[in-house]
Amino acid sequence: MGTDCGCSNTIVQVQGGTRSRDNVYASMPCHLLGCSRDYTVIQLDDNGNEVSQAPSQCITSLLPTVDGTESELVWLVDHLGAGEKVSFAIAISTEAQQNDATGARIDIKDKEQADFFIGDELFTSYIVKSGIARPFCYPVIGPDGLNIARDIVYLREGDYGSTYDGVDHIHHKGIWIAQGDVNGTDNWSEMEGHGRTLNRSLTVESQGPIFAQLHAVGDWVSARGDHILQEDTFIRVYNTPGSARMMDISTVWTAGEKGVFFADTKEAGTVSIRLKESMEERNGGTIRNAYGAIGEAENWGKPAPWVDYYGPLEDQVCGVTIMDHPTNLRHPATWHVRSYGLFTANQWGLHDYTGDWSVRGDYALPAGQSLCFRFRLYVHEGDTEAAGVSARYLDWAFPPQVSIVE
Repeated sequence: MGTDCGCSNTIVQVQGGTRSRDNVYASMPCHLLGCSRDYTVIQLDDNGNEVSQAPSQCITSLLPTVDGTESELVWLVDHLGAGEKVSFAIAISTEAQQNDATGARIDIKDKEQADFFIGDELFTSYIVKSGIARPFCYPVIGPDGLNIARDIVYLREGDYGSTYDGVDHIHHKGIWIAQGDVNGTDNWSEMEGHGRTLNRSLTVESQGPIFAQLHAVGDWVSARGDHILQEDTFIRVYNTPGSARMMDISTVWTAGEKGVFFADTKEAGTVSIRLKESMEERNGGTIRNAYGAIGEAENWGKPAPWVDYYGPLEDQVCGVTIMDHPTNLRHPATWHVRSYGLFTANQWGLHDYTGDWSVRGDYALPAGQSLCFRFRLYVHEGDTEAAGVSARYLDWAFPPQVSIVE
């Protein structure tokens, strides 16, 4: 199975905890295995016999893991019963990591966009072309090849318009990252005098049978061109089975030489999506959070570890969940989510949410210091329960535990 016969196997056990899990990802730092390179992961039975090879992928990234390491091995576990421990043998692989047609990959086009594919199917494109206010992901392809993001109107072929009639909130484009009062600059809207996020580079960090990961570096600047902060955004798209899609968006903001002051404002979204019109709550869609709150009235400005927004799309029901990682600032996030399809995790607008100016969402980031946010987006068919949203959140926020046996 492509293992290095000169290297002894590392035996690990994966434990799912108190609940059953299906198609869940296990991971461990590569330094615990002795080096950072490709590995073969083999599931073992109770007697230590080989059962099957698990899809796996090793990545070295400029984004540290939650545990603070730069390299990790990730593999897929088909099933973990409640309280069950499953053993795996891990060995250095003698075969190069395959990026076949069934895996996840990224194609960068003319330094203007990065296309994410699952097999030969496009999932999304990260758009960074010159002239736009800030990068965004569009389209966002869900079940049956349907785009769940609001259509972007073009002024002319190939131009992502910023001034056109008949469309509200023109700055709501696909999936994007923004904040509306950063050192006094509006890097949320596209009104006169707004700030911009200027892309500097796109780098494919990894692609293969488990996921594809992009590293995008950009600079937040004022309308005058003053540098505010550096944005390092990491987008990981998983090779998920079936029609569901899953992407991790992690963004690291490093303050410039003057430091950064994020002021309290609801006009912001650390990660946001604008949904297709038919999915909007006012058109028959549903907003639901982890605590069971339903609708804009019960979710706007309220804290929750995740929120799911689903609704009719052509002849079926589709949805997207945004999940807030427990390590994020002010977890659980508060949500700027609207009946007209705006859906954003916003940790900033506390006075707007509460109506009390003494309750502030301000945050000061000293010069040279960094702030990291991690989110997971889960694009699914059906409503919240049918898509198993709660279980998917727990798989991510509280992943299976991996321990070395020998």
